[in-house]
Amino acid sequence: MSQSSDSPQQQQQTPMVQGYWAHGRYYGSWKQGKYLCPIDSEELNRLDLLHKFFLVARKGALTSVNLDFGRPARIMDMGTGTGIWAIQVSDSQVMSRGEGGVTMTAVLTWHCRLRCIPEIMAIDINLIQPRLIPRGMVTMQFDIEEPSWDALYCNCDLIFFRMLLGSIRTDKWPSVYRNALEHLAPGTGYLEHVEIDWEVGFESSGEIPPNSAFKEWSETYLRGLDGFFRNARVRTQNTKRLLEEAGFCDIREQTIRCYVNPWSADPEECDTARWFNMGINIGLQAMSVAPLVEKLRWTVEEVKQLCERTFGRPGGLRLTRSPEFITHRHWGGRGGHGAFDEASLSVA
Repeated sequence: MSQSSDSPQQQQQTPMVQGYWAHGRYYGSWKQGKYLCPIDSEELNRLDLLHKFFLVARKGALTSVNLDFGRPARIMDMGTGTGIWAIQVSDSQVMSRGEGGVTMTAVLTWHCRLRCIPEIMAIDINLIQPRLIPRGMVTMQFDIEEPSWDALYCNCDLIFFRMLLGSIRTDKWPSVYRNALEHLAPGTGYLEHVEIDWEVGFESSGEIPPNSAFKEWSETYLRGLDGFFRNARVRTQNTKRLLEEAGFCDIREQTIRCYVNPWSADPEECDTARWFNMGINIGLQAMSVAPLVEKLRWTVEEVKQLCERTFGRPGGLRLTRSPEFITHRHWGGRGGHGAFDEASLSVA
């Protein structure tokens, strides 16, 4: 395994981030081995497609928190990935503030709104975000598992976690939640944590496939992550307990059933499934290869075969009437003590 390669093909595919090649994919080398997914262009596409899946599943809501405070909101996006969520939050705050013709009133309104551009710190272990980012947004390379977050924003209105189960060591979650609490504005700051529950469910009215490849993949993938001491199974009561023990109040949970295949007669369910299907199809191997090869002793070819049994060849759309579904989970909690305005929350 080398730190660099002179292969023209690899140079073309390699992001402008220091890394190394393993299992046929390109991985970030900062704190090598902590982030288990590659950071090549194919993986970045997966992250952006799954961002779209979350948007569709939540009916276009980037967050359940109303960020219109009449002042710049202060936000941290932990594990930002490509930065797409943070970028769109920033853009949405500007674009939603004043429309219409170019009148003096519109100009004054626009000037006023620009003063309310949110302060967003987008944090990740890999600096794979675009160079061109909105005004008010900064990126930082940082390990969320660090015991001290002194380098990060304080008094945040919102701290946002998404798809961090499996990336954080299981025993680190209590300190991660405590650090998040300490960096929220007391009494008004809000933590939002969004995950996919990878344990496959089956529609009660449908027939359970006798040999579900997706169920086989899910169980195998989760066992592989266990080998890294990074449990990615969603345990609702455990999450609520950890949030409460960290000091969060008004903890809420939302669940959305999302089908794996776009066969539903409901247009919204079908659209959600289509985006999930595309995102997972292009990225299943990227998610799987390190846990299965390094901890379960599979070969890369065996991983490819499992992924193809599950979703076909990358780039296609799996169209079956299989009743499999995954669950989108969303938790929110207020930090600290003090007056809390219920109107600051909106239902996604």
